[in-house]
Amino acid sequence: MSKLLKACMLWFSVASSAWLQAAGGEFTPGQLQFFETRIRPLLAEKCYKCHSHKARKLKGGLYLDSRPGVLKGGDTGPSIMPGKSGESLLIKAVEYKNPDLQMPPKSKLTVAQIKDLEKWVDDGAPWPKEAAPSSSGGAREAFNLASRRAGHWSWKPIAARSQPRVKNSKWSGHPVDRFILSRLENEGLKPSAPAERRTFQRRLTFALHGLPPTQDQVQAFLNDKSSNAVEKLVDRLLDSPRFGERWARHWLDLVRYAESRGHEFDYNAANAFRYRDYVIRAFNSDVPYNQFVTEHVAGDLVPNPRLHPEENYNESVLGTGFWFLGEWIHSPV
Repeated sequence: MSKLLKACMLWFSVASSAWLQAAGGEFTPGQLQFFETRIRPLLAEKCYKCHSHKARKLKGGLYLDSRPGVLKGGDTGPSIMPGKSGESLLIKAVEYKNPDLQMPPKSKLTVAQIKDLEKWVDDGAPWPKEAAPSSSGGAREAFNLASRRAGHWSWKPIAARSQPRVKNSKWSGHPVDRFILSRLENEGLKPSAPAERRTFQRRLTFALHGLPPTQDQVQAFLNDKSSNAVEKLVDRLLDSPRFGERWARHWLDLVRYAESRGHEFDYNAANAFRYRDYVIRAFNSDVPYNQFVTEHVAGDLVPNPRLHPEENYNESVLGTGFWFLGEWIHSPV
């Protein structure tokens, strides 16, 4: 056989193999054996904990336990380009050349393992035909905004509802109480007996202020025989600075407010109290929720910021202080 004929046959073999792979055809037995003995065990050991359908929490939207998953890639795009290891994100990640893209994160692969991955990608990423893996808690469901919006109560349009019929119509004339009483009656239950005035005041004060009423406040309420005594009590509690101090705590918990950083050194968070006081003032001033959130996200860009009620400085910008909160890790890395 002439050298020219041998060269043509070799070229045809390589070209046809590449064409079959591109067209979804079978890989050679040798390529599949290389994948099963060198690549799949490597992926299972180093990658599947975070990048498989069995992962407890999928990282970066990337599946590496199927060929379609590898080709599709994750949040940053396709993980490989078959036949082009030098242009593949997976190879760049394991080479640790980019400090922002290093996988596996805890330890770099050996030189031999990286070369195996490069060879696998340059060969077209051989993978046997197999059923798609099933999820077990780590899969990321597609976010369907339309279905979420259609099914969630908060997006449904406001509609007037007629008050339900109740047996004990004398229990309360308030429309909201009718719905509560209707559910109680459906369950065969009866409302609790009305609390006596001292207990009622104590419960209400704890709910709105987080503190018990003083003896003078108790006596004043007990002595008030007017028909709107309860309304006056509620107004007084809502008008008190203690109301904002009580209810601001729920928001401060949400944004992880603390006046020090935590961790072993527990450094103080400078001026954290200014954000705390800002939240308290916002609750006591009845700032609308949409404005309150806007000030948190971009309080420095509000065209007409709110002003401090006494010192007249920019109040809205203080909302951005929540970005500064939270635990800091003080390790040198």
